[in-house]
Amino acid sequence: MNWLWLAVVGIVTGIIAFIAGLFAGVRNTLSSIQPTIQQLNRNMATDRDFMLRVLRRELANWMLQRDPDRYLRIYKEAHEENKALSIADHNEKLALLTKLSQQYPFYKDFDLVGTREHVLYADAWCSYDEVERHFRDIIRFQALQIILDENWSGFRATSDNDLAHLEKYVEQYKDALFKRRLKDAVHDFEIYRHVKEGGFGEKYETATFSVCPVSHVPEIRWGFHFKDTDEYGLYTIFVDDNDKCYTGFYRSNAGFDDKRILMKSGLE
Repeated sequence: MNWLWLAVVGIVTGIIAFIAGLFAGVRNTLSSIQPTIQQLNRNMATDRDFMLRVLRRELANWMLQRDPDRYLRIYKEAHEENKALSIADHNEKLALLTKLSQQYPFYKDFDLVGTREHVLYADAWCSYDEVERHFRDIIRFQALQIILDENWSGFRATSDNDLAHLEKYVEQYKDALFKRRLKDAVHDFEIYRHVKEGGFGEKYETATFSVCPVSHVPEIRWGFHFKDTDEYGLYTIFVDDNDKCYTGFYRSNAGFDDKRILMKSGLE
């Protein structure tokens, strides 16, 4: 009977070894795929953050074109709010994230346009206030995800660098709009000068702007004042010794004794 006992012991030992090896294999498999799962979660966070940034870009472009100063203020306020969120109570952060998640159950709900791709934003959105509110919600959601989810770590909802770039870009954009407006006013003024009988007086004025000569040597200068925005500009003409003519467009002040070069932008 000893041989039978030895056989049973051998079989049981083999089964135990098999089960132990099976569990060891499962542990090793789980351990080997863990970095892959972590990377997958990171990739999902990266894609979601990118999607939110694209949606933000649509809203930001719309807002900046309509009121660059207001958009700059909105971004500054959002940036300060993000700084405050980073040091807020943990439960307060969770409560705010829960509220936003209930308001936007799916990431597709962050798409304010929600219409066909060829429909103009002006026909899809109601008001600047609505767009601003949606824009702020996206930034809050991003900021909270970055704070509370390690897979979002390293991202930034807003940044000092982006704010500095925005401040400069807003000035460029406003200068481009001003230059375009100044050129249109000069065009109207030049037409008036050519058709005016009896010559040009001391001042030319329309419902939107006025023009007056500004004494200067060696340039010919005209000072423009835009009534609705209370902005001042200079249009200058210089003719060199070879009779080549150079014109310039600048920002100025009420006395037209200051000449500031307009910043260049892609709008020109």
